Amino acid sequence: MLFLTGACAGIAAGYLGIGGGAVLTPLCLIIYPSLGIPDENLVKIIFGTNMFLVMAFSLSAVLKHHGNKKIDWRTVLIMAPLAMTGSFFGAWTASITDPSDLKNAFGALLVFSSILIITRGSKKYNSSDKHKKALLPMKMLPLLGFITGFTGSFLGIGGGSLMIPSLMLVFAFPVNRVAATSSSIIVFIGLTGMLSYMWHGRGITSLSGWSTGYVWWSAALPLMLGGIPMARVGAWLNAKTHDRILEKIFGGVLLLIALKILFF
Repeated sequence: MLFLTGACAGIAAGYLGIGGGAVLTPLCLIIYPSLGIPDENLVKIIFGTNMFLVMAFSLSAVLKHHGNKKIDWRTVLIMAPLAMTGSFFGAWTASITDPSDLKNAFGALLVFSSILIITRGSKKYNSSDKHKKALLPMKMLPLLGFITGFTGSFLGIGGGSLMIPSLMLVFAFPVNRVAATSSSIIVFIGLTGMLSYMWHGRGITSLSGWSTGYVWWSAALPLMLGGIPMARVGAWLNAKTHDRILEKIFGGVLLLIALKILFF
């Protein structure tokens, strides 16, 4: 079950650039209790383990995206430092609070963003007017990095579900570069979030098998083995899909994620 769940999340990570955590969380909420995880730490263990997995899946996808020359490395370098800072504080906040209120607000934001993507698509530009149609200037990208890092770590989803619609709708990024660039930034978010969950979960004794804080390696390894090769498959499929079809898929998946967060 864990291997197949990892494979589904890996395809989502490579194809859509969302890290895979948004796929992992609802499935692991079903699987982990059957493996003996107590309810009091269930969500935190899922989130902590997810941060390792989204890092691994995204790194696998990035290697393929880099070969396809799809990554905007300038944007990655601009966003990564504050994305890592936000990720650290997101994991710390999740370790001491109930994230239900933020989940609801985040779900509502995703509903709005997904509908815009489906109905309008991303704004197009060419090399001579790059970013002229963006709603915000490039200097605001570090702020987006912090917000996505915090949210992605706080909710254990990596941050791509927020980063993708923001890059497309607010910063007018072309859809054929969004997934690759998002995946690259999520590598940094996942690494920092994983280390933070490991630190803040130190001393936990309710996990069977091998674990470090809230990162449960006994589940992470089979999930990773299923997801890493499929993330490369997802990145390959991304490069073969027409831009407008990608936009429809982005929007549809984000809408499903939003409904899951809000109502289930």
